[in-house]
Parts: sequence; C-alpha cells; structure tokens
Amino acid sequence: MKNTCYRVALAAALLPLIVAGCATQGATGGASTKAAAPVVITPPAAATPAPQPAEAAAHAAKPALTLPPPTELELQAGVQIAHIGATASGGLVDARFKVLDAAKATALLGNPSNAPMLIVGDKPPLMAPHHAMKGGRFAKDQIIFILYPNTRGAVVPGTEVSVAMGQTRIGPVTAQ
Repeated sequence: MKNTCYRVALAAALLPLIVAGCATQGATGGASTKAAAPVVITPPAAATPAPQPAEAAAHAAKPALTLPPPTELELQAGVQIAHIGATASGGLVDARFKVLDAAKATALLGNPSNAPMLIVGDKPPLMAPHHAMKGGRFAKDQIIFILYPNTRGAVVPGTEVSVAMGQTRIGPVTAQ
C-alpha cells in the first residue's frame, strides 16, 4: 500500500514535466515537419545601480586583509602568517598564509615534508592534512588557507601559535 502511494505521487509529480517535454518536442517525438522558432534571449536594459547607503559603501571600500609588516623570518621564508583561528565550533583551525615571494614559497612548501605544522605550547603539533600542499602553485600576494583538525581543542582564541615549515619556525601569533 505504501509503495503504491509513492508511485502515484511520483507519477503525479512527473506527469506535468512529461507533458511539457512532449509539447516542446512536438507530439511526434521531435520529428515535426514544422521548424521550431528560434529562442532569442535578450539581456535586460542596462540599469544604473541603486545608490548604496553610506555604511555599505564604506564597507565595500575597505581592503580585504590588512596585515602588519612581515618579520625578517617571514621575508626569508617567502610566506607570512595572515590568520590563525579556531572555526567550526572549535573543531578546526583555519590557518591562512600570504605568499610574499613565490620562488621562496615554492622552494619551502613544494616539499611535502615541509607542510606547515602548528605548534601550540607543549601540546603535540597540529599536522596539516597530507594533501594540503599537493600541487600547490604559488603567486605573489596569494592567500593560502589550510584547515587543521583541532586535536584536543589545542587552539582557542588567545592561544599563542607558532608555525613550523621544515626547519623554519615563524611566530608566535595570537589565535583569533
């Protein structure tokens, strides 16, 4: 009985679609002798944008990311820490890096053994997923982001976090 009800409901839902399909293809399954009229889609007339409130205009004019000047270690590595913060109800750590020098970043991060690790005090390091840097191509001013599992809630807002990439260690920065 239940199966029959579902079949009837499905047939009732599909019937208008089938009929509409037949109507557009012709009753003979698309072999109509009459040529179909071409469909012409015209774009809407160019409209002037609606004026924005002052608050929205000021928000749109803000730069997306403002970072402090890079440290000497960040310049040597070619990568600057842009953001580290807990996300997804504390289950993940969002780490973002800005590429300062593409050649240096490629030399450092192109090696899978140099994948960035997050160091939080005396807790075990948070490892990046094994595919995080796979096939990475870096360009100047590019923002790279990696989501780390926040093992044992190691990173909370206000935590000091360092980033280790091979022998290079940058930080600490305060997590948000």
